[in-house]
Amino acid sequence: MIVLAPVTTEQEFNILPREPKLLTGHTLVITEEGSKTSQTITTAAIYSENKDMICVAASFTILNENQLYKIAITDEDGNNWWRGKARCTAQTDFTLKYDNNTTADTDFITLTDDETFTTLL
Repeated sequence: MIVLAPVTTEQEFNILPREPKLLTGHTLVITEEGSKTSQTITTAAIYSENKDMICVAASFTILNENQLYKIAITDEDGNNWWRGKARCTAQTDFTLKYDNNTTADTDFITLTDDETFTTLL
């Protein structure tokens, strides 16, 4: 999933299309999933980042915080070249911090019978 910021300045994101060719007469359509508001961009810059990754640079005017978007790029013949989803957020720290459980569970009773099992309360 692509992460975009809720700004109107140009943003870049990398994609991995099924057919890694550079497009010249392409169209990018971004659609908000809730309201179905869409924006069509014919001037988005698409250039090769390396052999297979393609970088897309575009300015969006419909981005709203905490919304999901569908992005579709079609080639000059109108054929679907790439499609994906994006999330709009102003969050900049994407590192997840997890803590391991360091305390032992004390809320259980072990019953001993013909079969041994644990019952959680």
